[in-house]
Amino acid sequence: MASIVEHVLYFLSGLQQAFQWIKVASLISSSRVIQAAILKTIGLNGIIYLGALLLLDTLYTDHAIFGYSYTHLTGYPMYLICLLVNSKLFSQIALEAFQIHANEYFRPTLAASPASTVGMALFYINCSAFARLMYCIPFIGTPLSFFATCMFMAYYSFEYVASALTIPGTDICTLSRYKWAHLGWSLDQRLTHVEQHWAFFFGFGLPAALLTFFLSTLHAGGVFALIYPGYIVLATMAALRPANLVVPATPLNSIQEWRLPDRIPFFWPVAKGTYCVALMLKKAGVPDVLSAMSEKKDQLGKVV
Repeated sequence: MASIVEHVLYFLSGLQQAFQWIKVASLISSSRVIQAAILKTIGLNGIIYLGALLLLDTLYTDHAIFGYSYTHLTGYPMYLICLLVNSKLFSQIALEAFQIHANEYFRPTLAASPASTVGMALFYINCSAFARLMYCIPFIGTPLSFFATCMFMAYYSFEYVASALTIPGTDICTLSRYKWAHLGWSLDQRLTHVEQHWAFFFGFGLPAALLTFFLSTLHAGGVFALIYPGYIVLATMAALRPANLVVPATPLNSIQEWRLPDRIPFFWPVAKGTYCVALMLKKAGVPDVLSAMSEKKDQLGKVV
């Protein structure tokens, strides 16, 4: 278990790196590919999807079928379609950000299998459902749900990208580059990595969670899809290291002795739920979603 001060420094580092929007704007302005993909995400998620939800909420507030509002009956199918389309646009943004930010990577051709796309959609739906279930716990449900939402937001941001990582306890200048979805990391490996560095990812996902946590699932999905391209770029440039702060020794002597766990397995119920659904789909004749989610992906170039 690491000291609470060490965890706070990693949290502050993640939070600081989530606000590097000037660098994001600079990178976006240098790439027509990213600009075109962002315009498509704005059109799809901002104008079509959120516009449709606004129209339904305004004109058909009291209309329902079998107890379900028009917004829910039409919003969730649209949400699933947007997830599938967004995944392609987000992959384009991530790969182009790689090309610009780190010239040692070549531009690969990636084609995600339909089973893998369906599997990841199930995973993210389960993340949202789990956060909502935690919200229902009396007294402690809201902070627990908010913490989980921060972690899910951060995980989703790093899903597409490579980031410079360091292991706590080692020299922060010794950087190793990893690529989550495209460099041989299975779903279990990626989830374990986030759980082991929960303080950093908590800080990184905090701003996005604040923008979406108090919205409905449908509205939060649309808002996050609008800001997510920027978070892809932020994650591409992120470095997992503690904040460079001078901690006063005397006032914090007692706090230095406090310990927090190095790993919080908050993804465990989500992963188990996703695997159960995948197994049921397999028995129903759907392509093997479970294998597609667990398999190691093709590499995107060399690992430095």
